[in-house]
Amino acid sequence: MSYQEDFEQLSDEIQNVPMENVKTPNRPVDEIVERTETLAVDAAEDSEALAGGGLDVTLIPKLTTLSGALRYCQAEWMSEYRARKEARIQWNEESPQAFALRDELLHHYSFAYRNREDLLNKVTRIREGGSNADMVQDLVEAAILGEKNPEPLVAINFEMDLLPQARTVSHRMSELLAAVNGSGDESSETKVLRDKAFTLLNQVDSTIREYGRYVFWKDDDKRDRYKL
Repeated sequence: MSYQEDFEQLSDEIQNVPMENVKTPNRPVDEIVERTETLAVDAAEDSEALAGGGLDVTLIPKLTTLSGALRYCQAEWMSEYRARKEARIQWNEESPQAFALRDELLHHYSFAYRNREDLLNKVTRIREGGSNADMVQDLVEAAILGEKNPEPLVAINFEMDLLPQARTVSHRMSELLAAVNGSGDESSETKVLRDKAFTLLNQVDSTIREYGRYVFWKDDDKRDRYKL
């Protein structure tokens, strides 16, 4: 069974873990899963003795499935995290030119439309705000304003090719900004799902280890298999 199939098998149960119970992995996920997969093998060997101590032995194979589900969720989260990191690098590289294009357009517009109060008011409004989101919106609004009122721009030999360029840059930067912002790490649905998968795995893991230490309290070697 693939890791994705493991996740799909337990998807509803994972998603239904209450948020107030959700925990974040306290060590690298690879290490966590390696330990739980080893525990699943050991517990399967000891299943008869563990059942005699009262353990619901259906938890043992479930441990393996949950381990696969956590691997899948971790891979999904890392993919999203890396994409967001790459988008931030691209944003940092490209945003200065995008802001410069916005400023250049508004500079030309302020002169070209200097005798048109209605258009100059629109230029002033576009110029308001300096956030990343403002810049993305400003570029497309500036492009529309120039396309609808080309004559004054032509009169000052404005480079009209900057208008479609502004639209293209706005679209590109909007995609990057969405990827950069996304949702914060703590509210990312992908990360929350990873944490829920870990929480459920941790609960099953802890239960099996608890019973193992109880059942094998006189057997040091076996008891050590179930230490936390």
